[in-house]
Amino acid sequence: MNNEMTLNAREMKNQLVMNQVMAAALRPLQAIAHYYSRMLEQPVSVRQTLHLINAQMAFVMTVFVDSPILFRVLCAAWLVVALLKCKSVLGK
Repeated sequence: MNNEMTLNAREMKNQLVMNQVMAAALRPLQAIAHYYSRMLEQPVSVRQTLHLINAQMAFVMTVFVDSPILFRVLCAAWLVVALLKCKSVLGK
């Protein structure tokens, strides 16, 4: 019985720490989501924000990185896939 109480207390403490870590990790993404919401004039979730960031990174890697042609082609494919995913996630 005593071991169960100790285990439950440990589990609760671990869960509390994990919740705090998740909240801290989501805070910057929520701020970016708020920015995108203002720019797009529609609500943007954290999930949609991650898709938009993915598309931006694909664009940067495709356009601004000086690399071999094969790498640029792969990045261009990544960009196309990311843009299509954004289109489906944002519902336009």
